[in-house]
Amino acid sequence: MPTISDQLAQSLSRLTARYAQSPIPAFLAWWGGELRACLPLRWRRRFRVSERSILLRLEGDELIALAQREGASEELGRLPATPPESLPAALNELLDEDSREARRVLLIPSRAVLRRTLQLPVAALENLSSVLGFELDRQTPFRADQVYYDSRVLPHEPDARQTSVQLALITRQRLAEELAGIDGLASTLSAVDADEAGGGRAGFNFLPPEQRARRNHTFGWLMAGLAVATLFFLWLGMNRIIDNRAEAIVRLQAEVDAQRDEARAVTRLRDELDTAAAGANFLAVEKFRQPSMLLLLEDLTRLLPDDTFLERLSVTRGELTLAGQSSQAPKLVELLQDSKTFRSPSLSGPIQPDSRSGKDRFNIAAQFGAQSEDGDAPDAGR
Repeated sequence: MPTISDQLAQSLSRLTARYAQSPIPAFLAWWGGELRACLPLRWRRRFRVSERSILLRLEGDELIALAQREGASEELGRLPATPPESLPAALNELLDEDSREARRVLLIPSRAVLRRTLQLPVAALENLSSVLGFELDRQTPFRADQVYYDSRVLPHEPDARQTSVQLALITRQRLAEELAGIDGLASTLSAVDADEAGGGRAGFNFLPPEQRARRNHTFGWLMAGLAVATLFFLWLGMNRIIDNRAEAIVRLQAEVDAQRDEARAVTRLRDELDTAAAGANFLAVEKFRQPSMLLLLEDLTRLLPDDTFLERLSVTRGELTLAGQSSQAPKLVELLQDSKTFRSPSLSGPIQPDSRSGKDRFNIAAQFGAQSEDGDAPDAGR
């Protein structure tokens, strides 16, 4: 019966296979490269430590150390392989501080590794480790408990139903001999791989998971913590800014409301003052606008002929009415046109002769008072 760890391993293997087939890895690689290009050179070198690997290869009595970065390898130096217990200290002296933190990979000769290329359904990639475990007896002369094996999926079309998988294995005895040849360095290894013709890695890892060195992620965790702290303080700062803006808006709104109330009060007082002033000045203005009655009498005395006398003179609501007798009644309207105190004189009735006086009776109406802007005389009374 499979254990919980086996089930978790199978689930992780399926997720890893699906992730490897998706376009996400290529996108993340491109995105990471673009982000690194924006950093200063010193920081770029610092972040490239994780991409750097130290390759170790035994050749006779020498241990060759190579630095691999972005597919290119560079020889760092050669160390005597004997005694094996002196290798850890000698390698640390050879490497600089950044290289000591890089992943270490032991390369074993290609002739010690058996490879097979298998054609498998794409669905088998979700549980590739188990499928390869069943295929070992059929494809190789070894059982699963005699070897350490790994695989890599070769490039294939996204919609293909079959895919090529390269299986590589090494006997457990041979791997133990290789690890014994470097003694104390075995505990610092992250992988054991086959040596390619160009001096690089084949892309496998035969080292059991429980024997792989745990990398020190202090720097990564520190950067992640700083990033989280930065986001947290940025969030606090943004909230503080928003709160300050909200408080400023409330304060300004209160000031605007207070000023609006003051403006309304000032407007109300101004209206009351204008109303009071208009009421107080009304009589004076009206009196000023009305011509003097003395001027009116003087004007009539000057314009009317000597043989004319008035029987009635009235001023009502801006209208002047004259009634009297005259020998020249038909000419009175023309004579009164030159008046400075009233305007538009006209006969308001027929001219009638008076048998007793021998004169004609007349009734004349005219506009009295100052003329308004629309040409009408305002109301006036005396």
